[in-house]
Amino acid sequence: MRKPTSTSDHLDADDAAMLLLTAGISKAYQRLDYMIVRNFIGGALVSVGGLVTLLVKGGCGGLSESNPAVVQLLLGLVFPVGLVMSTLTGGELSTGNILFLSIALLQRKIPLWRSIYCFLVSFFANLAGSLFYLVIAHYGRILSADPYLTGTIVFANDKVLAPSASTVFVRAIGCNWLICIAVYTAFLSRTVVSRVISIWIPIFTFVAVGFENSVANMFLVPIGMINGAPISVGLFIWKSLLLPTLGNMVGGGFFVALVYWYLYVFSTDGAKDEIDMGNESILPITEPSTVAPITQIGNISVPLSDLMESFNRRDRKFRRMSHDANSVSPTDSSRSGANSDTDGKDE
Repeated sequence: MRKPTSTSDHLDADDAAMLLLTAGISKAYQRLDYMIVRNFIGGALVSVGGLVTLLVKGGCGGLSESNPAVVQLLLGLVFPVGLVMSTLTGGELSTGNILFLSIALLQRKIPLWRSIYCFLVSFFANLAGSLFYLVIAHYGRILSADPYLTGTIVFANDKVLAPSASTVFVRAIGCNWLICIAVYTAFLSRTVVSRVISIWIPIFTFVAVGFENSVANMFLVPIGMINGAPISVGLFIWKSLLLPTLGNMVGGGFFVALVYWYLYVFSTDGAKDEIDMGNESILPITEPSTVAPITQIGNISVPLSDLMESFNRRDRKFRRMSHDANSVSPTDSSRSGANSDTDGKDE
């Protein structure tokens, strides 16, 4: 018997948390070349948002003096474009990977050494992508004339020279708390529009209030240094990379990963038939190709074909949520009809 397909564009918070767990396992065991390329692209695309941010900041000199709050709101509106493009196209960021890897680590699905290894690969690939885009922006002379050139110097000084080390650390905690909430809500969403909105709101917030993002700093500070900001390489590494990264780890790992792991994964392990790991593992909804043909997850070796079939079964279950047949749109009905034979076999 064919069951109705859900027209809902979101998942429950506990279902999304379980998908974050499987995504963390998949990211941890993906091929090294995939990991490098995805994080390189992620760093480059976030730098696109940084470039637009600097254009807006540099072009609003007069407004910054008369009404700085408006400028901060404008920066918050434009910066998320890079993260949206990265998320929708499969790019990865070390700040977001803190959430994925922490949940998988807390659930003991990956060892500590592997989570550290994956984070370091992610971090340095992000840095390489950001610096590559910096070269494009610099030699493309996007910010080579005033007021934009002076704006990059002022922006870098405000990020590195003005705040104290403790201020940078605390701001980084607040930043990745919001970034990981954006990642979490993106997993709640099932349509492109809802995912864009769910990402935009937390990222807009952290930029508007002036929090510190280690990946964004990989572009925003060096381009100011190239243009003449009095910041040494050592100071850049300390206050723009190391301190923000440590704060980002606390914000994403403790206030998001630990909290939602405890609420939705740890306390319900083995209780949710739809997505419980059980004796097999499933892939995240966006990364079917990142796991090697045979994957060692925990103490279990799982063939890729079994992983894919397991994922397909659970994805069909997600699409059968609590709507009667009369609520299904014509498109959903045809799609349900196309899968009816397979669904019947699963049952």
